[in-house]
Order: sequence, then structure tokens, then C-alpha cells
Amino acid sequence: MDQGEIITQQLEGLNAKLSEINHNMLKVFWIVAVFALLYFGLMIYLLFIR
Repeated sequence: MDQGEIITQQLEGLNAKLSEINHNMLKVFWIVAVFALLYFGLMIYLLFIR
């Protein structure tokens, strides 16, 4: 194999792994955001409406 082909394959593998990590981090972000909104909604409810 040519050196350029080896580097290209390695970069494609790295790109796929980074895309998977990015997808997982976005899932974590949205889960944390939902719970943060629920928490702050509860705090506002307990402070002002109750």
C-alpha cells in the first residue's frame, strides 16, 4: 500500500470515531438540559407559585 492510502484510511477511521463521540455527547447534553429545565421549573414553582 501507498503511504498516502494508509494515512487516508487512518484519518477516515478517526473521523468515524470522532463522529460517534460527538453524537453521544449531544445525547448527553440533551438529557442534562431536560433535567435542568425540570429542576429550574420546580424551583420557580416552589418559590413563586406555592
